[in-house]
Amino acid sequence: MKRKRNVPFALFLGVALLAGCIKDEEPQPEVLSGFTIVNSFLEAQAVLHRLDVGRGFQQMNQGQGYRGVDYYTVPSCDNCKLEIISSNELARVVDTAFALRENTYYTSFLFGTEATPQHFLTEDHVPEDTDDPAAIAGVRFFNLAETAHRVTLHIAEAEPIAAFRDRPTETPETGKAGEEFIPTTNTGTHVLTIRNEQGEQLARRTGVALDPGDYLTVFLTGDGGENTPYFIGIVRHRGIN
Repeated sequence: MKRKRNVPFALFLGVALLAGCIKDEEPQPEVLSGFTIVNSFLEAQAVLHRLDVGRGFQQMNQGQGYRGVDYYTVPSCDNCKLEIISSNELARVVDTAFALRENTYYTSFLFGTEATPQHFLTEDHVPEDTDDPAAIAGVRFFNLAETAHRVTLHIAEAEPIAAFRDRPTETPETGKAGEEFIPTTNTGTHVLTIRNEQGEQLARRTGVALDPGDYLTVFLTGDGGENTPYFIGIVRHRGIN
């Protein structure tokens, strides 16, 4: 897969700095939401997130690198708009609208290619009917890799969770459908491995803490190439932990 990184990164950052930064504004109102952004878009050196909460588009960052995970506190709004711009020729790859409810947490996932960029937004909350969220852990898994393989997440030596077996690369629909955290009592510090249909290991990550009260998103990214090998990403969700 050919990478197009012909726009100097400094120029990209220069364009980004033209807008005001949400985090640097006047004191924010009390009506707030949590917003995590995950960049699994491997064809660009960086992407820029711009959010409109009713005051016009404002930048959320100065360019987020591939595999980056960042968290923001943003004003809640009924008709928010999000743009994501690739550093490759400053192309817009996402243009979407949604609501951000008060005291609710969300995660934006960007993946795919320039030809077919993909994006979905999850609402992040503890599993329903949980009496004590701090007494259990929760996990969810997304395959955001550019691969034809169906992949399975293995947590230590435990039998893989059914929802984490034989997952093809996500679509916006399957990503949204998989937003619920699955409760587990298999807590501790684990080795995570992701294997394909033939049982071949694609990626491995050691020392992943999964303690009571932890709610994690595990995601596979990369394409198996020399520059972008398969990689297991981890998101530790604030607010619901």
